[in-house]
Amino acid sequence: MRSTSISIRTFVVGVVAGLTAGFPQGVAAQDAGNALRPQIVVADAASGCPSVAGAFVALLDPVRGMLLLSAAPFPGGHVAGDARGSAMTVSVPDADWQLDRVGSSQGQVPLWGARYPFLAARGRGCVGFDKQFWSSEGDLVTYMRWLVEEIYLELPADERQRRPDFRLADRQVSLRVDRPGYGPFRLTGKEGATLACRYQDGARIYLLMPFVLDEATGRVAVKIAYTDGEYFDTSDKESLGWVVASPEDPGALSEPPLTITVAGVFPSEE
Repeated sequence: MRSTSISIRTFVVGVVAGLTAGFPQGVAAQDAGNALRPQIVVADAASGCPSVAGAFVALLDPVRGMLLLSAAPFPGGHVAGDARGSAMTVSVPDADWQLDRVGSSQGQVPLWGARYPFLAARGRGCVGFDKQFWSSEGDLVTYMRWLVEEIYLELPADERQRRPDFRLADRQVSLRVDRPGYGPFRLTGKEGATLACRYQDGARIYLLMPFVLDEATGRVAVKIAYTDGEYFDTSDKESLGWVVASPEDPGALSEPPLTITVAGVFPSEE
């Protein structure tokens, strides 16, 4: 069983047979004004990307690395041309990316781009995300690498083959968690946030991080880990793997025996 770094963004503690839950309040000021950065839609067959949308889009190529695109300036980004809903070539140092289509629902928009190497896992595909504003290039690239290398490229291979386009958006996910001998309980939080639960039979804290694979069907991948220490400590958490579930098709973890059902996927209220 290997350890994994797991980000802490939302905290929910569920205690079966007496469930309590808590959510931190407030939204970072830099994330107000969500509509300022236009959404873009990108298709790139060379990256194995049929189409992906987001305020930012990262196209993945094992040799060339990660091409990050957005329709507004970002730290480290350079003007790449105009997105008109058609094919275009994005030139970055030491590489050209010939994209099948780049567009926006807002019509023609300027495009900024930057290329970054993989540091760990590498592969093909595409990732979109909607977080808008960044204090530095380092913050943006760290977030992108976490999403690409620690989340997308660690998803079960058949899920990435089924849906090579992956997007982290501003959505809420509600999960029902069942364990034999205990009553069911529900955890709800933002997609990509860490939800935590602890049973009465011990101090171990289970950490569940949900990501939406298909919003229309409610298909969600849940990254599961645990800690025997304090929830907010900085040590790596022990990984238990991934569970893929939907409202009609629950997913199961063998040890501990947990069954996860998606109770709902809906827009965030924040």
